[in-house]
Amino acid sequence: MAVLVVVAGCARSAAGPGTGAPGAVDIGAGRTLFLDCQGSGSPTVFVIPGLGSYAEVWNYVIAPDDPIWSSPYDVIDQANLVPSPEAAQPTIARTTRVCAYDRPDTRPDGEQRSSPVAQPHHIEQDVDDVVAVIAAAGLTGPLVFVAHSYGGLVLDLLARRHPELVAGLVFVEPTSEFLPSVGSPAQNAAFFASGRDGKGPGAEGVWFGDAFATVTSAPPLPRVPALVLSGDRFPPPDQLTPDNYTQAQIHHANDLLAAALGTTNTVVPGSGHNMMLYQPKVLADNVSGVVEQVR
Repeated sequence: MAVLVVVAGCARSAAGPGTGAPGAVDIGAGRTLFLDCQGSGSPTVFVIPGLGSYAEVWNYVIAPDDPIWSSPYDVIDQANLVPSPEAAQPTIARTTRVCAYDRPDTRPDGEQRSSPVAQPHHIEQDVDDVVAVIAAAGLTGPLVFVAHSYGGLVLDLLARRHPELVAGLVFVEPTSEFLPSVGSPAQNAAFFASGRDGKGPGAEGVWFGDAFATVTSAPPLPRVPALVLSGDRFPPPDQLTPDNYTQAQIHHANDLLAAALGTTNTVVPGSGHNMMLYQPKVLADNVSGVVEQVR
């Protein structure tokens, strides 16, 4: 599968309703991370975006009249993305506080980008950054975490190493820890290379091989309210090669992750990989359901 993890073309948007303007949070060692918190209430929801993606994407949707809705495929690269109060983050913010952050080298423009780091990087750095920004921003835990794509692998390791921070887990089209076990050597090699190379010089990249090994050697996942959500739209055949994971393999890996969490993998109709753009209300409703379980 060609995993679509970057949403291009998002311009900077105005701050949504919330507890203050989004901005840079000092996490020490001369570094800052961009954080956007909206809404009020507890438990706080914390969003971990996908590889190369960032917080602002969770405030956009695919325009209702966009022609891509008529396609059976995931063609997000052709979508007209628009800011909307019905996007995933502001929708969740109507029920509780929700924060989303930018990892280094993800946001392509703007004045408050997270401090850059050497790329590609190791997954432990991402876990340490999440812990640091939660503490620096004074977010009271435990939290409900929502993670998309590569963010799911980050959350997997975070939950294993810092279960005291975790009240609930929502994995959205995640990079499942079980993906290498269902893939062929050629598929795994291609996927690991895609993470390492990122989207070019200066863009976020990750050592995927090391990341999977680190997750699987960590302590067990905590048993808390949890969901795994998968999309039913897949990239068109002309975007795929024999070295891409198939949709069936990805769904199987997500089934295995769900079983490890003591839950089930739910396939969301009408959603591609970037579920927060395709089906923001469905995603938000599922997150709110976990919030209610935690309450």
